[in-house]
Amino acid sequence: MMREHRSLIVWPSLIAAGLLAASCTDQPKVSMAPNRPNFWLTPPPAVCTGGKWTGGGRIDPAYPDPTAGSNYDGADEDLAHEEEYFAYKLPNMTGKVTFGFNIFLAVNSETPSRCYVQKGEIEVNHHPAKTSWHVSIHDGTDAQGNTVYASVFADASGRGYCLVVGIPDNYMWARVNGNKGYELTQFEVCDNDRGQPQNSRHDAMRWRAAGDVSHDPGDTHLIYLTGGNIVEHGS
Repeated sequence: MMREHRSLIVWPSLIAAGLLAASCTDQPKVSMAPNRPNFWLTPPPAVCTGGKWTGGGRIDPAYPDPTAGSNYDGADEDLAHEEEYFAYKLPNMTGKVTFGFNIFLAVNSETPSRCYVQKGEIEVNHHPAKTSWHVSIHDGTDAQGNTVYASVFADASGRGYCLVVGIPDNYMWARVNGNKGYELTQFEVCDNDRGQPQNSRHDAMRWRAAGDVSHDPGDTHLIYLTGGNIVEHGS
């Protein structure tokens, strides 16, 4: 899904899943960044019940079009889903991608229809481009001081649930290649094998990066895991 590959730093390890659960009653420190680019549209309201998600693994989006590969989870990328969360189209990101994350959701009492991420860590590595991203969320805000919103919804397959982190209007800031800069990103995971062991290849992941001066933008699309596991722990 990336066109030009540059020799940049790769972080050596994935985030270990397992942060201590956070209270669902704390409120975020809201600080809106000025001049937000309109990369994605605001999705319709959903009911947030809080919850914890953890996991990690690998996806291999097919070249040159991930949506044409046998590992593409097309069931969750119908037109309505695209318009709600990913209306702004990005170029394809292909090849080996590894990731690890912890996400702790909480209910915002001022806007109960939306989840916010009370705390969390996300690390994603695109190996062909030697590009890494790291998201760190504390007290409800990312590294740029913006509240990170999320949404949970039933998977179209009927087998589980999906989580999108970094939904409009704030998106989610990720640090690129250590301290090389920041860019806007989105993250989606689906737990489709609830209660099953790792490597079932039913879970899925998607990563979208807006691009910066060091690399091109890209979208892996929603791809079944080559290995690893996504776990939705409940609220």
